[in-house]
Amino acid sequence: MKSFTKLYCLFLLLIFSFMNGMAQHTYTLAGTIVDKQKKEGVSFAHVYLNGTSFGTQADDKGNFTLKNVPAGNYQFLISMVGFQALSVPISVMQDIKNLHFDMLENITDLVEIKVQGQRDRVWERQIRQFENEYLGRDIDRDLVKILNREAIDFDYDPSSKTLKASAKEPLLIENKELGYLYHGFLLGFEKAPRQLNFKSSGYFEALNPMSNKEKAKWEKNRKYAFQGSIRHFLLALMNQSLTDEGFYVTYYKENRLSNPPPFKMEEVLFTTNKPNIFAIDLKSIINVEFDSPRQFSKLKPMAKTILLESNGTLLDPYSIEVFGKMSESRMGNELPLDYVYELKK
Repeated sequence: MKSFTKLYCLFLLLIFSFMNGMAQHTYTLAGTIVDKQKKEGVSFAHVYLNGTSFGTQADDKGNFTLKNVPAGNYQFLISMVGFQALSVPISVMQDIKNLHFDMLENITDLVEIKVQGQRDRVWERQIRQFENEYLGRDIDRDLVKILNREAIDFDYDPSSKTLKASAKEPLLIENKELGYLYHGFLLGFEKAPRQLNFKSSGYFEALNPMSNKEKAKWEKNRKYAFQGSIRHFLLALMNQSLTDEGFYVTYYKENRLSNPPPFKMEEVLFTTNKPNIFAIDLKSIINVEFDSPRQFSKLKPMAKTILLESNGTLLDPYSIEVFGKMSESRMGNELPLDYVYELKK
């Protein structure tokens, strides 16, 4: 850990300065998306900051604009059927209005693709299984639904009992529990008897509430979905407010004879030489208890150093393995990364 500076007060100063800066300053991103071979704009490509509520579609000439983007580090993605997706890291500290991206055609997408699975009883059974795992089993299907579920195809391997899913167009997930329409590209889905892996990229579009009552309901549900989540935990850790936020953390006891060290926040958090990037150094697995609603989770470090952004997201989502309640989170209760929750001071 020699590369990290253990300056506790400086750490807090940097955190609060960054958070205040994010609240006060927003910027505009604008540019053009061009077909590299044809030298013409790519019409209606999806342009978004992954996992946030900042996304749009380019116009018929490939021009796009994203407004009111808070300062920070993001993954900038461009997706369009028939083209290879683009993904580039971007740091937003000022207006950037001259962005230019060249896209290459995807030959596989251009050939005629036959529907792999017929929309029969087998497909209906597979789509229900997919929705249970992708959206969540405790989700109200009347309020959270995939609007274009017919776009999903399945491939089932009976020998390994593995179900794979794919979609050639972005899935539109209408979430009337939280008040969002999610535009999501399914990058992979594989469900085996004891394993589930899926990956999506996309952006959230806020729905318009029909009344103040519905608006208040969405705000309440968003708060409930956030509380006790891994992002809530990481933000509370950075904010030095774990106890105030309702978290109780201990190192995992391997056996009756083991005597794990006490969990001390000042021994876990470090600044790095990169702006707004921090490090977590966990000695071993930690138990995380959240009190309202009461739930239990375990976090296992999968990397020697875990890097964290100021918005509470991991640079490498696989640097921590999650067990227990936190691991049950699915797309049905997912919130945009720019969702603001007032952490206790």
